[in-house]
Amino acid sequence: MSQTEANGYELLRHGGMLLDPQRLRNLTESTPPPMPAGLAYELRQKTGRLLDSNQADTTTEFAAFVLERVCGFQPDHGTWTRGNQVSADWARTAFTGEQIKPRWLWQGHQGGLLPVFFSQEKRIGIGRGKRDTSRVLQWLRGGRQHLALLTNGRQWRLIFAALDYDAWCEWDTDLWLEEGEISPQVDILRLLIQPSLWIPPTPDAQPPLAAAVLDSRKGQADLSNVLGEQVRKAVEILIFAHGDTLKTQCPNADPSEIYRAAVRVIMRLVVILFAESRDLLPRENPLYHQAYGLTGLLESLSKHSARGRAALERAWTAWPRVLGLFRLVYEGSHHTELLVPRYEGELFAAGDPNSSDPLDQALAVFETACFNQELMSDEQVKQILELNSRTKVRIKQGRQSIAIPAPVDFSDLSSEYIGILYEGLLDFELKTAPDGDPVVFLALGNEPALPLSRLEAMDDSAIANLLKNLKDKNKRQDAEDEDEPADEEPDEELDEAE
Repeated sequence: MSQTEANGYELLRHGGMLLDPQRLRNLTESTPPPMPAGLAYELRQKTGRLLDSNQADTTTEFAAFVLERVCGFQPDHGTWTRGNQVSADWARTAFTGEQIKPRWLWQGHQGGLLPVFFSQEKRIGIGRGKRDTSRVLQWLRGGRQHLALLTNGRQWRLIFAALDYDAWCEWDTDLWLEEGEISPQVDILRLLIQPSLWIPPTPDAQPPLAAAVLDSRKGQADLSNVLGEQVRKAVEILIFAHGDTLKTQCPNADPSEIYRAAVRVIMRLVVILFAESRDLLPRENPLYHQAYGLTGLLESLSKHSARGRAALERAWTAWPRVLGLFRLVYEGSHHTELLVPRYEGELFAAGDPNSSDPLDQALAVFETACFNQELMSDEQVKQILELNSRTKVRIKQGRQSIAIPAPVDFSDLSSEYIGILYEGLLDFELKTAPDGDPVVFLALGNEPALPLSRLEAMDDSAIANLLKNLKDKNKRQDAEDEDEPADEEPDEELDEAE
């Protein structure tokens, strides 16, 4: 893993902002050496056996292997106590009066501590698995520690808790192997769960990982400033997937109406991600997570993609599920297993193919065309969800500015920002290239688009001048970026939605 980029961190599941890009990049300076080939082979073997077994002893054996061998918590760094050997001094009283303590405890130099909790539930943080995460949070808030690890063998959740804030990231063992090879998720696991980041420099200081999380909260990067461009690209994918059908079923629709309809559909996804992050939708309900929720859908698509992207390109089930979620949000549910308020509102109102309004006609195409033909593949849906929930931000590295991937923390965005984002998208226009004259996007500067006929009419010197001007513009922008302070705070913070 590169020291300038924590490749794969954005692919983990997240709740809140655990580490901002700057603090994450700083931690990569402690990147451990590559995993030996023999150890990687053993990890592949043990991971496969775990996924084929549901036995508790397999889980604990696998956890010991991962923490000791893969992550490096060996005797020369500290000592492990397990089960009944964990002293009652580490027990803390929950709100219910229950005594909570870690099942395993690693103690290192200078007061270094890694508390490990185990869950017997199939899904951490979902359904009955919520109880285990709540117990960890209560234990953390009852003492001076801020970080703990919760696992059931298949999921590994790193949990941070302060008195007024909590956040987490989660690894999924199902995604540790990609086509038989070790995936970037394991690299991130070895980066964050390594002894050096859990041992404080002095007995009265925070360990480096806990300090990085606390600093991330104080100087949290504003990812929202680049979210608009990500969402616009998602709109392009939606329109491209329905292009031929829109021509057939909306022949008289102005391109601006088609674009507005597509923006409305994509903004539904943004609003749902926002609502899920604020628990306005029951993201921790197993039925919602597995059959409706966007977080659950992206998790499922990522698992299938890890086994090969080609399968997603030939599957067409994800978009109908998204459309079902739109209906659920609009109409609500009174079912005892899935209680969802009726939100209604213009944003989620269904289109009408018989309407005289071209926007309603285009909406109807986006909402119904997939049931009559194969369009909007699962791969395209995955791309759209990733564009809406993951982004890249620029951070300083010396005099240079680099882009690293990062998840979007919707819980820290205000509802006002959602409206600003929506209005900003409507400032763009949709234009169709003339038949026989495709438009070429140049991967320079701001990716200018030029008709192929215009490029073909330019001689070599004109093309050379065009490319030189674009490169010069890029250099000027990079110079401006380098002049900006690395940790400059925004002029003002977005107020949280009430």
